[in-house]
Amino acid sequence: MNVRTCKGVRAVLAAGLVAVAAGVMADSADAQTYKFRLSNLYPENHPMCVQTQNFAKFVAEDTNGDVSIEVFCNNQLGNEREASEGVRRGSIEMVMSGGGGLGRFVPEFYTLELPFLYPETRDINVVTWALIDDINVLANKRGYEILGFGYEGPRSINSVESFNTLAEMKGYKLRIPEAPLYVGMAKALGAVPTPTAFTEAYTSLQTGVADGMESGPSTTYNNKFFEVAPYYVQTQHIVNPCYLAINRDLFESLPAEYQQALRDAGRRSTDIMLEDVLKANDAELAKMQAEGLTVVELAPGEAEKFREVLKPFAQEYAESISPEAVDLLTKVNKVLSEK
Repeated sequence: MNVRTCKGVRAVLAAGLVAVAAGVMADSADAQTYKFRLSNLYPENHPMCVQTQNFAKFVAEDTNGDVSIEVFCNNQLGNEREASEGVRRGSIEMVMSGGGGLGRFVPEFYTLELPFLYPETRDINVVTWALIDDINVLANKRGYEILGFGYEGPRSINSVESFNTLAEMKGYKLRIPEAPLYVGMAKALGAVPTPTAFTEAYTSLQTGVADGMESGPSTTYNNKFFEVAPYYVQTQHIVNPCYLAINRDLFESLPAEYQQALRDAGRRSTDIMLEDVLKANDAELAKMQAEGLTVVELAPGEAEKFREVLKPFAQEYAESISPEAVDLLTKVNKVLSEK
């Protein structure tokens, strides 16, 4: 069982009793230990699952084992949306989630993964940490505390058939996350949005429900999407963050030194993950090519056409969310201009 209310958690902790509802165990009033579950949609060998395992290890080290985190990868605690909702409600303690989960409850987060936002993949790590306080202002209102980030991308299109022009996207059934941003993006490209749960992505390609899907190289490799979509069209249209989040009430109930240990482990594991995913992108593309994947470059001038179509969409989408989303996008662009 898990946390239901902030007041309940605090009362139990203050009494030094066993707090099963929070995943917290107290041996005595002076020696409390905390056990949390962390949900992650990615398979165990994906850099983002490795990251959460590193995070758990760092937290255990920094708290002398008083805070232990069990990582559940590959949707074991529910899909991305379900797990994010669970953390918000307090039935799960922690989640690593992107737009398909946390974005459903904090829609301003979509601003951080708009198409062609980051000139270089590394830029996203500069932006997220520069704006961590702004990000948490938004997250706290919806019941989350953000401790770190994971990164996916640059995302390109895994396709059943080869193509290399924007015009060929017209009528193309593009499997996308169950997130409004991606629905709008697909429409802007002239494609037919085909939202499915991540667990159904492989089958949607295999059965013809979708003509293709978009994801980064590590996700394509670790989920073997190249088996059913043997062309990887290098649109490189999005670099997106995922968010390492804990239930806000639970976080506030922890001793200050443990809060800091969680934050420190979040930053440390994020920085390692960024390097891991950049290395994995090249290595895993090479592995997939060795197994029959064809990497397709866009025809000359087509990359600019993709940008031209999606640039106005990005601004309009931020405006459709909220004034806070527009403000966040302004801050993102300011950080990028000053880097």
